[in-house]
Amino acid sequence: SRIFVQDTIYDKFVAELSALFDKVKVGLPWEESTQLGSLIYEAQVEKVLSYVELAKEEGARVAAGGVRVTDGELGKGCFIRPTLIVDATNDMRVAREEIFGPVAVVIKFHSEEEVIEQANDSLYGLGGGVFTQNLNRAIRVARAIETGRMWVNTYNSIPAGAPFGGYKQSGIGRETHKVILEHYTQMKNIIINLSDKPSGFYDLD
Repeated sequence: SRIFVQDTIYDKFVAELSALFDKVKVGLPWEESTQLGSLIYEAQVEKVLSYVELAKEEGARVAAGGVRVTDGELGKGCFIRPTLIVDATNDMRVAREEIFGPVAVVIKFHSEEEVIEQANDSLYGLGGGVFTQNLNRAIRVARAIETGRMWVNTYNSIPAGAPFGGYKQSGIGRETHKVILEHYTQMKNIIINLSDKPSGFYDLD
Protein backbone atom coordinates (compact mmCIF):
# COMPACT_ATOMS: atom_id res chain seq x y z
CA SER A 1 0.00 0.00 0.00
CA ARG A 2 1.40 3.37 -1.05
CA ILE A 3 0.76 6.65 0.72
CA PHE A 4 1.65 9.72 -1.35
CA VAL A 5 2.29 12.77 0.85
CA GLN A 6 2.82 16.31 -0.39
CA ASP A 7 6.27 17.64 0.40
CA THR A 8 4.92 20.66 2.30
CA ILE A 9 3.55 18.43 5.10
CA TYR A 10 5.74 15.35 4.64
CA ASP A 11 7.89 15.55 7.78
CA LYS A 12 4.98 16.36 10.09
CA PHE A 13 2.81 13.64 8.52
CA VAL A 14 5.48 10.96 8.87
CA ALA A 15 6.18 11.88 12.51
CA GLU A 16 2.50 11.77 13.51
CA LEU A 17 1.71 8.61 11.54
CA SER A 18 4.73 6.82 13.00
CA ALA A 19 3.48 7.62 16.49
CA LEU A 20 0.04 6.25 15.62
CA PHE A 21 1.55 3.04 14.20
CA ASP A 22 3.48 2.54 17.44
CA LYS A 23 0.23 2.76 19.44
CA VAL A 24 -1.58 0.00 17.52
CA LYS A 25 -2.50 -2.89 19.83
CA VAL A 26 -1.28 -6.16 18.33
CA GLY A 27 -2.98 -9.05 20.08
CA LEU A 28 -4.97 -12.23 20.14
CA PRO A 29 -8.12 -12.14 18.01
CA TRP A 30 -10.56 -12.84 20.86
CA GLU A 31 -9.37 -9.90 22.92
CA GLU A 32 -11.60 -6.84 22.43
CA SER A 33 -8.67 -4.44 22.71
CA THR A 34 -6.86 -6.06 19.77
CA GLN A 35 -6.52 -3.83 16.70
CA LEU A 36 -4.20 -6.02 14.62
CA GLY A 37 -4.09 -9.80 14.56
CA SER A 38 -1.69 -12.29 13.04
CA LEU A 39 -0.63 -13.14 9.53
CA ILE A 40 -1.90 -16.39 8.05
CA TYR A 41 1.23 -18.56 8.40
CA GLU A 42 4.97 -18.58 8.99
CA ALA A 43 5.96 -18.29 5.33
CA GLN A 44 4.07 -15.00 5.07
CA VAL A 45 5.87 -13.64 8.13
CA GLU A 46 9.17 -14.40 6.46
CA LYS A 47 7.99 -12.79 3.21
CA VAL A 48 6.88 -9.57 4.91
CA LEU A 49 10.09 -9.27 6.94
CA SER A 50 12.13 -9.87 3.78
CA TYR A 51 10.39 -6.87 2.20
CA VAL A 52 11.32 -4.78 5.23
CA GLU A 53 14.96 -5.70 4.71
CA LEU A 54 14.61 -5.06 0.98
CA ALA A 55 13.27 -1.57 1.70
CA LYS A 56 16.41 -0.78 3.69
CA GLU A 57 18.61 -2.11 0.90
CA GLU A 58 16.75 0.05 -1.61
CA GLY A 59 17.42 3.16 0.46
CA ALA A 60 14.15 3.61 2.32
CA ARG A 61 13.82 3.96 6.10
CA VAL A 62 11.67 2.04 8.57
CA ALA A 63 9.94 4.65 10.74
CA ALA A 64 7.77 2.25 12.73
CA GLY A 65 7.45 -1.50 13.26
CA GLY A 66 9.25 -3.80 10.87
CA VAL A 67 9.76 -6.45 13.54
CA ARG A 68 8.12 -9.63 14.68
CA VAL A 69 6.22 -9.59 17.98
CA THR A 70 7.87 -12.01 20.40
CA ASP A 71 6.18 -11.12 23.70
CA GLY A 72 4.39 -13.86 25.63
CA GLU A 73 1.77 -15.87 23.77
CA LEU A 74 2.20 -13.69 20.67
CA GLY A 75 5.69 -15.09 20.26
CA LYS A 76 4.13 -18.43 19.37
CA GLY A 77 2.19 -16.94 16.47
CA CYS A 78 2.69 -15.00 13.26
CA PHE A 79 2.47 -11.45 14.58
CA ILE A 80 4.28 -8.43 13.10
CA ARG A 81 4.21 -4.84 14.30
CA PRO A 82 2.45 -2.46 11.86
CA THR A 83 5.24 -1.17 9.67
CA LEU A 84 5.75 2.25 8.12
CA ILE A 85 8.39 2.54 5.41
CA VAL A 86 9.28 6.14 4.57
CA ASP A 87 11.57 8.08 2.22
CA ALA A 88 10.64 5.59 -0.50
CA THR A 89 10.40 6.18 -4.23
CA ASN A 90 7.87 4.76 -6.65
CA ASP A 91 10.45 2.63 -8.47
CA MET A 92 11.31 0.57 -5.37
CA ARG A 93 10.05 -3.01 -5.22
CA VAL A 94 8.33 -2.32 -1.89
CA ALA A 95 6.24 0.29 -3.71
CA ARG A 96 5.51 -1.80 -6.79
CA GLU A 97 4.80 -5.28 -5.43
CA GLU A 98 1.97 -6.54 -3.24
CA ILE A 99 3.36 -7.37 0.19
CA PHE A 100 0.12 -8.60 1.83
CA GLY A 101 1.13 -7.63 5.33
CA PRO A 102 0.73 -4.71 7.77
CA VAL A 103 3.07 -2.48 5.76
CA ALA A 104 2.56 1.00 4.29
CA VAL A 105 5.07 2.76 2.05
CA VAL A 106 5.25 6.56 2.11
CA ILE A 107 6.32 8.46 -1.02
CA LYS A 108 6.85 12.22 -1.27
CA PHE A 109 5.35 14.27 -4.11
CA HIS A 110 5.05 17.94 -4.99
CA SER A 111 2.40 18.62 -7.65
CA GLU A 112 -1.02 17.21 -8.49
CA GLU A 113 0.18 16.10 -11.92
CA GLU A 114 3.16 14.32 -10.38
CA VAL A 115 1.12 12.31 -7.88
CA ILE A 116 -1.42 11.25 -10.51
CA GLU A 117 1.38 10.00 -12.76
CA GLN A 118 3.03 8.09 -9.91
CA ALA A 119 -0.22 6.61 -8.61
CA ASN A 120 -1.09 5.32 -12.08
CA ASP A 121 2.40 3.90 -12.57
CA SER A 122 1.37 0.52 -11.17
CA LEU A 123 0.18 -2.88 -12.34
CA TYR A 124 -2.69 -2.64 -9.86
CA GLY A 125 -5.73 -0.44 -9.45
CA LEU A 126 -8.19 -1.71 -6.86
CA GLY A 127 -8.81 1.28 -4.64
CA GLY A 128 -7.37 4.65 -3.75
CA GLY A 129 -8.15 7.77 -1.80
CA VAL A 130 -7.52 11.49 -1.94
CA PHE A 131 -7.55 13.84 1.04
CA THR A 132 -7.88 17.53 0.27
CA GLN A 133 -9.86 20.63 1.23
CA ASN A 134 -10.26 21.55 -2.45
CA LEU A 135 -13.36 19.85 -3.90
CA ASN A 136 -12.41 20.57 -7.51
CA ARG A 137 -9.01 18.97 -6.94
CA ALA A 138 -10.69 15.99 -5.26
CA ILE A 139 -12.86 15.37 -8.33
CA ARG A 140 -9.97 15.86 -10.78
CA VAL A 141 -7.72 13.43 -8.95
CA ALA A 142 -10.47 10.88 -8.29
CA ARG A 143 -11.33 10.81 -12.00
CA ALA A 144 -7.70 10.66 -13.11
CA ILE A 145 -6.53 7.81 -10.86
CA GLU A 146 -6.86 4.41 -12.55
CA THR A 147 -8.63 2.48 -9.80
CA GLY A 148 -12.05 0.89 -9.57
CA ARG A 149 -12.93 2.82 -6.42
CA MET A 150 -11.77 6.18 -5.09
CA TRP A 151 -12.55 7.57 -1.67
CA VAL A 152 -12.50 11.32 -0.98
CA ASN A 153 -11.58 12.44 2.55
CA THR A 154 -12.30 8.95 3.88
CA TYR A 155 -10.92 5.46 3.33
CA ASN A 156 -12.30 1.92 3.39
CA SER A 157 -15.90 3.09 3.66
CA ILE A 158 -17.72 0.20 1.96
CA PRO A 159 -21.46 0.84 1.68
CA ALA A 160 -23.67 -2.05 0.58
CA GLY A 161 -24.59 -1.90 -3.09
CA ALA A 162 -21.62 0.22 -4.17
CA PRO A 163 -19.79 -1.49 -7.08
CA PHE A 164 -16.38 -2.79 -6.07
CA GLY A 165 -13.59 -4.06 -8.33
CA GLY A 166 -10.34 -3.01 -9.91
CA TYR A 167 -8.50 -1.87 -13.01
CA LYS A 168 -5.52 -3.57 -14.64
CA GLN A 169 -4.37 -6.60 -12.60
CA SER A 170 -6.74 -5.93 -9.70
CA GLY A 171 -9.72 -8.15 -10.36
CA ILE A 172 -12.29 -8.56 -13.09
CA GLY A 173 -15.72 -6.95 -13.13
CA ARG A 174 -17.54 -5.43 -10.18
CA GLU A 175 -18.97 -7.00 -7.02
CA THR A 176 -21.67 -5.95 -4.53
CA HIS A 177 -23.84 -4.37 -7.24
CA LYS A 178 -26.48 -5.63 -9.65
CA VAL A 179 -24.00 -5.15 -12.50
CA ILE A 180 -22.37 -8.41 -11.33
CA LEU A 181 -25.29 -10.31 -12.87
CA GLU A 182 -24.04 -9.29 -16.30
CA HIS A 183 -20.90 -11.35 -15.75
CA TYR A 184 -23.05 -14.47 -15.33
CA THR A 185 -25.32 -13.68 -18.28
CA GLN A 186 -24.95 -14.43 -21.99
CA MET A 187 -26.99 -11.85 -23.87
CA LYS A 188 -28.92 -12.96 -26.94
CA ASN A 189 -30.88 -10.85 -29.43
CA ILE A 190 -33.78 -12.43 -31.41
CA ILE A 191 -35.49 -10.44 -34.16
CA ILE A 192 -38.82 -11.73 -35.58
CA ASN A 193 -40.60 -10.46 -38.68
CA LEU A 194 -44.32 -10.46 -37.89
CA SER A 195 -45.42 -9.05 -41.23
CA ASP A 196 -46.42 -11.13 -44.28
CA LYS A 197 -43.85 -9.37 -46.45
CA PRO A 198 -40.12 -9.92 -46.75
CA SER A 199 -38.04 -7.56 -44.68
CA GLY A 200 -34.48 -6.98 -43.71
CA PHE A 201 -31.27 -5.86 -45.34
CA TYR A 202 -31.87 -7.91 -48.47
CA ASP A 203 -35.53 -7.08 -49.00
CA LEU A 204 -36.26 -8.22 -52.59
CA ASP A 205 -39.89 -7.09 -52.73
